[in-house]
Amino acid sequence: MQIFVSPTMRRVGILLALGALLAIPSLAQPTINRGVDLLETAGSGATGVDFASNPIPAGFFCPGSAPFTGSVGLQGVPLATVPPGVAGNADTIVERLTAGVFSGGTATFAVVLRALRLTSINDVEIFCPDEGPTFWRVDACSCGLQPTSKLTVKIDPACGTCGTANGTLSLQVCLRFTRVDTGQTAGPISQNLTLNLANMSWCYRPGTSTTVVSETFGVDSNCDGQPDLTLPPSSNFHPGWSCATQAGDCWAQYAALTHCHKNFTNPGAHDHCINPVCGKRN
Repeated sequence: MQIFVSPTMRRVGILLALGALLAIPSLAQPTINRGVDLLETAGSGATGVDFASNPIPAGFFCPGSAPFTGSVGLQGVPLATVPPGVAGNADTIVERLTAGVFSGGTATFAVVLRALRLTSINDVEIFCPDEGPTFWRVDACSCGLQPTSKLTVKIDPACGTCGTANGTLSLQVCLRFTRVDTGQTAGPISQNLTLNLANMSWCYRPGTSTTVVSETFGVDSNCDGQPDLTLPPSSNFHPGWSCATQAGDCWAQYAALTHCHKNFTNPGAHDHCINPVCGKRN
């Protein structure tokens, strides 16, 4: 079985003149503190499991059922928490076990999956010889001892307060199948999975509508609907945001390099401002 994802990558390009590059001060980057990341899985079918290379064996669903080699699209289910709703719509929670201290523009920290709950977008159709077509829901959940992974993060010079993260996230996931009409269950099937993260964007500050947890909280880690694991709050690492989506960061970071002049073509309008790092702003 393979898991497939299609993350959205945001890239920001910037052209620096040599003189401007030399003028940029060397700034120490704040440490990325320990904490949790609250993630939401896209529900468009971009995430799922594919059984083509490792089929579910014959007879798994019912006597005489054929091996299953299809793929199943998955969508997130908000995790149960205490206080209720404190994690928003997060269906995946990753904990950063160590702080990330920057050296030479990069930092590395250890991460581990703490909770995950996904369900199939569409039911799986399985033919049972004695009954005909049957339909099954697929649920994916974190289970067992989770391996520790490492992420390496870099700073985007476009703003200095955002960057990208790269690494391989290892997961231990259990898949359970539930027959829709009878509630019969099959499984779970336990799988060791890896998720490759390439240039995942992040910022120190949360963006608009980001869910931030300020205190320790409880979460359901085994998909039984009952919060059983206590986790630390969020910190200063917020995936999914970039210099492009937090454009003001660049101007604040390099305010000393900004040069403004009057709008001569329209004296009543705002001044023209140019920053060698951030570009031009009216």
